[in-house]
Amino acid sequence: MLRQALSVGKTQLTRGYATAVSTKAPITLFGIDGKYATALFQAAASRNALTTVESDLKNIEAQFAKDARLAEVLASPMLNKAAKEKLIDSLGKKSDITTNFFKTLSENNRLNETSRIISAYKSLMEAQRGIVSVVVTSAQSLNGKDLKQIKDTLTKGGLIKDFKEVNVINRTNPSILGGMVVEFGDYTIDMSVSGRLAKLEKLLTDSISV
Repeated sequence: MLRQALSVGKTQLTRGYATAVSTKAPITLFGIDGKYATALFQAAASRNALTTVESDLKNIEAQFAKDARLAEVLASPMLNKAAKEKLIDSLGKKSDITTNFFKTLSENNRLNETSRIISAYKSLMEAQRGIVSVVVTSAQSLNGKDLKQIKDTLTKGGLIKDFKEVNVINRTNPSILGGMVVEFGDYTIDMSVSGRLAKLEKLLTDSISV
């Protein structure tokens, strides 16, 4: 059943991944965070500074982890650009690429996307190293056998190609009621009970409104 469900998205799931060539991003990410992370990745790659920028972002992320209010302040519409720029400057010394990148975020009013952009950049760096992280969300923790089956289905079934390592991460969320949600790259396969109920509710609502 698991293999059958996962195979539904096979064509869509594989096309977003490609082997990195020159400064090209190794995977295709979408959304605002994906767009900016990709631009940063390409800028860093063109100057052979991928790991330097990665170190800068890890430092910022570590400080966010120590004080959650930092990320909240950056995301707040109440704080003006100048104050947010000072906050970024206070987070330690950064490379020119990273400094200029955050200036661009400030000018475009996108500093509220900082945490998501950092996460997206991490995904790009993992893919660059031949690693892909698969997040499996379930109502209860899955055992090793279940996680291995998911990994085997994704790799042996051809859903994930051109990667040396597949890192399966299990997260629990009781609100999905049952089943699982599998996510990697910019793709999601929703096999959760809550997802099915939502689709059923929409179907019933649409039928009543006709």
